[in-house]
Amino acid sequence: MFAVSDEAALLIRRLVDRQDLPTSAGLRLATDPESNALVMSLAPQPRKRDVVIEHGGATTFVAPNAARRLIGQTLRAQVEGRSAFYLS
Repeated sequence: MFAVSDEAALLIRRLVDRQDLPTSAGLRLATDPESNALVMSLAPQPRKRDVVIEHGGATTFVAPNAARRLIGQTLRAQVEGRSAFYLS
């Protein structure tokens, strides 16, 4: 399955806290239907078939079309300096 690191959870919490979003909000990962690229966005809640992953006080929603691509991957983040997510 897909995992979220402690650093990624921290960055997700920071991003959600900066926005005017409900406590149910989180980071959503999906695949763009045109380019087939993985896309990330903040979402107020999961969509109907999203896989919901909670870790370290943060919530991640994974769309079904992205879930297959993310099996065995971990969402990691750089939180110092310029923040960024990456997969490993």
